[in-house]
This record gives sequence, structure tokens and C-alpha cells, in this order.
Amino acid sequence: MTPPKSFYDFTLQFHQDLDVVHPAWADTPDGRNQIYEDFRQGYGDQAVRELVTYCEILLADDETDLGSLWFKESKADWVIPDEGVRFLFRDFLGWAASLS
Repeated sequence: MTPPKSFYDFTLQFHQDLDVVHPAWADTPDGRNQIYEDFRQGYGDQAVRELVTYCEILLADDETDLGSLWFKESKADWVIPDEGVRFLFRDFLGWAASLS
């Protein structure tokens, strides 16, 4: 399955925010939420919905190697292992659910 444009946009924004805007992003849920909100403000609610759908599909299969997917498809210059990507996607889904 080819990732949607929102995945590429999210991973690029994520990488830029890690380096510049939110260097302590992993220390608190608020740091991660700020990254997600930056994505929402930059790309819109439709991109958030598209990414939610993609994350749900990927997380539905426990056998999918998300670390490899991130490494091959991501626009971020930052390698995340499989469990880290699963955590990030679940965390993003939780944040997105709180918007409703």
C-alpha cells in the first residue's frame, strides 16, 4: 500500500519539528501533541483524517514492519524502530480522537 501524501507531509513536519521547534518532544505527551497540532495547522483537518485512516490500516496488522516502512517511505531523516513507530501512530490516533 502506497502511503498517502499526508504521511509524507507528517513525517517531514515531524522531522523538522524535532530538530527546531520541539527538541523535548518525547519527554511529555504535550510535546508530541504540539507536533501533531503543528501538522494539523499546516496541512489541515483533511490531512489529519487521511493520516488517521492510514495509521488505523497499518496498526490493524501486527505483522507489518512499521520500522521498515518508516525507513523506506518517510520524509524524516530519523530512523525509528517498529515499536517506536507503533507508539507514535497510536499516540497520534489518541490525539486525533480527542479533537472530536
